[in-house]
Amino acid sequence: MIEKHDYYRNKDLLKLAEDQHCLLQVPNFCTGGSSTIVACHSNSGSNGKGKGIKASDADTVWGCHFCHQWLDQGTASKEEKETIYYQAYSQQVVEWLKIARSISLKPWKVEAARNVLKHLGIHHG
Repeated sequence: MIEKHDYYRNKDLLKLAEDQHCLLQVPNFCTGGSSTIVACHSNSGSNGKGKGIKASDADTVWGCHFCHQWLDQGTASKEEKETIYYQAYSQQVVEWLKIARSISLKPWKVEAARNVLKHLGIHHG
């Protein structure tokens, strides 16, 4: 079992979602755009989600308001939600790699991406 102190928390990582594009892109729900994008935490128990406990910040994907609502409160099956989440998560890791390798972004953004990749055991070089 994952202990609460083992959860990865990084406010800067969550802030990276601002002005990005929706990676969840749930059909018939996604509004696209960047004005409502937030870091959406996984709802899977395998990622540490529990009653009253969010999953690790390392288990987030960028999503618009409507996709986030669908993920958290929608009536789709657990399997459908996990399929869409994990497809988006693969893309999320690619986005973090792009940020980690950037020479033109603000240092706090690069550091946030590098830190989560390090936590995940992914080399960004």
